[in-house]
Amino acid sequence: MPNVEFNKEENTETVSSKKFNAIFDNISEAVLLFSFQGQIIEVNNAACKLVDYSRESLLGMTLFEILSPEFASKMPESIKESVKSKGKKFESVFIRQDGQAVPVEMFLKIIELNNSNVFFFATAQDINDRKEMSKKLNSLESITLRNPNPILRVDKSSVLFCNYIAQRLFNTQQGKTLPDFLHQSVNNAMSTNSDIGLEIKLNNRFYFFNVIPEEGGNSANVYGIDITERRKAEKVINYLAKFPSENPNPILWVSKDSVLYANNAGEELFKVKKGSTIPKILDTFIKEVRTDKEFLEIEVEFDERIYLLNISKVKNQEYISIQGIDISERKKAEKVLKDYSLRMEFLNHIILAGNRANNIKSLLEEILISTIELMNFDGGGFYLVNDVNFTAELVCSHNLTAEFLDKTKVVNINKIPYRNIFIEGEPLFIGDYPLLNINQSQMSGFLSVASLPLFSKNKIIGSLNIGSINQHNFSTEEKEMLKFVGKEIGTLVIKMQTEEALRDARNITEFYRDLVVHDINNIFSNISTSLELISLFQRKKEEMEKIPELMDIIKEQIIRGSKLVSNIRNLSKISDSGIDLESIEAIQVLNDAIKFIQVSFPNININIQIESKFKKVFIQANEYLLDVFENILFNAVKYNDKPIIEIQIRISKNKEMGRNCLKIQFLDNGIGIPDNRKERILSNVSEGKKRVKGMGIGLYTVNKIIKNYKGKIWVEDRIKGDPTMGSNFIILIALGV
Repeated sequence: MPNVEFNKEENTETVSSKKFNAIFDNISEAVLLFSFQGQIIEVNNAACKLVDYSRESLLGMTLFEILSPEFASKMPESIKESVKSKGKKFESVFIRQDGQAVPVEMFLKIIELNNSNVFFFATAQDINDRKEMSKKLNSLESITLRNPNPILRVDKSSVLFCNYIAQRLFNTQQGKTLPDFLHQSVNNAMSTNSDIGLEIKLNNRFYFFNVIPEEGGNSANVYGIDITERRKAEKVINYLAKFPSENPNPILWVSKDSVLYANNAGEELFKVKKGSTIPKILDTFIKEVRTDKEFLEIEVEFDERIYLLNISKVKNQEYISIQGIDISERKKAEKVLKDYSLRMEFLNHIILAGNRANNIKSLLEEILISTIELMNFDGGGFYLVNDVNFTAELVCSHNLTAEFLDKTKVVNINKIPYRNIFIEGEPLFIGDYPLLNINQSQMSGFLSVASLPLFSKNKIIGSLNIGSINQHNFSTEEKEMLKFVGKEIGTLVIKMQTEEALRDARNITEFYRDLVVHDINNIFSNISTSLELISLFQRKKEEMEKIPELMDIIKEQIIRGSKLVSNIRNLSKISDSGIDLESIEAIQVLNDAIKFIQVSFPNININIQIESKFKKVFIQANEYLLDVFENILFNAVKYNDKPIIEIQIRISKNKEMGRNCLKIQFLDNGIGIPDNRKERILSNVSEGKKRVKGMGIGLYTVNKIIKNYKGKIWVEDRIKGDPTMGSNFIILIALGV
């Protein structure tokens, strides 16, 4: 290799030429020199890469051979315009060697070399990503409103739609006339049915607008982008046509062990001068290019700024060229766009889940799975707050360990760290609470966990919790995004709870109407029929013995009517204001209910047995507990066709739902309940409407009362797997103090 001073036989012109070639080959945009006839005279490495031809192949071709036919026919006109305007920017399409079309943005300018030779200088930038984004924006109007770039839909004279940034930038809105600078471009685009691009300066910023006519020619979409930074980059490219010392970006030329050349920016950034040793941060990359690769592109950070460095061998030389450009602002913009896109994707999933779900549980289940997938996590769950007993219950979960579910199904929201989440409203990220990391993180199987409060206005209604089996450090942006998600979910949950309450209110109103029309009329009809028969039988001595049986029917119907009225009254009280709880002795109330059933059905053989280790046991309930027991026993008798009705009541203490509870099982030998109706018959009014002979409202009343006790009720088969052998109604109620 020549020494630092270069070969003395080479004249100054030769040295300058080599320097220019080195710089020319390292420009990141495609650059082409061609004649008036389109003959390609010179290209750089980026141009070869863009169209996938070798330099030798391109030098034997014309520009028209690498343009698509449509744009090749337009090129002569573009050349003429560039001569008139001393430069022209336009969109075109290159055709790669494999036939693939590559949309590009070209800048064309006439240049004169040696005061005699005239050529055309063209740069081309791949804009495929921008074109694809333009198509996507057209179908995402809801997201478009919040897009940080100006977007409009217009006709020839007025604005049909504009997003928020366009409204502020142009001081316009839907229905107003077109901004002046758009009139001509929009009309030209719509009349020629072709895209038109234009640049303007607004508020000391440069913008590029792409006007794309819609099919049919009645409207056009206008997409804008702030190109202020790109304009700065174009100035950088113009500087590159000059000698590197004038380039504002850092440039180094290095030999095996020292710096051969550094421009002003390079000296300042790398803290080197001609003859200095190669900066250690570059040493590894330079060796890689020297031994394995012709070209290497890397991102490095200096003084809290990010630079893109192009490191390459210089053709026919033995030194390495390093050319850098500050991409800090671009990286920030990319990060903002990425965070914005992720936030919009989360919001989109939440909205879709809200549209599909028919209840809160299914809503939360779908949002949970979506959140886990979007964050690339492994599991999690939703808690909802119970304001009455200051607990939060895990209402849905995914991929949590059995140990974790057992220990944390219900948590006390007054204890740390739950207080921080459910009372203080502070999100928790693993690492914030070391004690939680050791205990619950290990128990859940996750190394990283995030717990986000769910807000509805200023009220905390629950939390979203997600975990990963891998170590994950949550960035500030991720934390802010997850907080945003928590607020959106909280708002949606409250909205759905309100809708469910209104729906239940409507159903209850219809239910009461059906009861009056059907059940009460049926009771009156049975009593009326029995009275008519009694009146008839009193005249016939041979029929007199049937009168007591008819009197029993009347008595049974009166009891049934009384019970029906009692249930309706209780339901109304519970629905209107809820109920207060106190410590109630359960066994005595149960015995009172048994006596009521035996008195109500004196002619039926009923055998009721209680299995309990306790003579007395107190639970959190109130006066409606008697109605709970009476309704369950009433149904066990009513829906039983056996000659002897057997009811076995088992009482035990269990720790369920994170609390000490009393468990009461009512096992009967009645007709049973099919599997497909076990849950529905307890959970909604509409199921009760299908069985308006007493059982529907009775069990619905029981379910409402137990829910107000913060307890639980469900039904199983008395003999597992055979619904026809009777039912087992199971109740859990918290023990009293």
